[in-house]
Amino acid sequence: MTALLEMLDINTGLALGVVVLSLLWWLSVRRPAGAPPGPWLAVPLLGHLLLMMMKKDTRQQFAAWRRQYGDVFSLYLGSQLVVVLNGYKVIKDALVKNADAFSDRPNSFILDIITDSKGVLDTSGAVWKDQRKLL
Repeated sequence: MTALLEMLDINTGLALGVVVLSLLWWLSVRRPAGAPPGPWLAVPLLGHLLLMMMKKDTRQQFAAWRRQYGDVFSLYLGSQLVVVLNGYKVIKDALVKNADAFSDRPNSFILDIITDSKGVLDTSGAVWKDQRKLL
């Protein structure tokens, strides 16, 4: 009887471990709402880097994704979600017509600590405007 209980405990622990790991994997690679479509298989911590390395030329993989998902798609480089823009019209529309949405720089935790969030290298938006005002 005790052997049966020990086996149930091991099986229950294994099942619980698999469920927890699956949940963590799903949470780490799911796309946020409103993100452009893209490849679905992303490995935690690596993202789509393995899929990119499967071809000799990474440009071939990007061309395949462009044919499959269109001129705007997203993928994970490591654990960072990246949106890829293809084509002159799409890039112009994003960078010229919607310049405010694309002018921000990514937040860098290390630079925030070093510069107390007031550095020249990593500022944008209101902080950037305040730093460049003439008295």
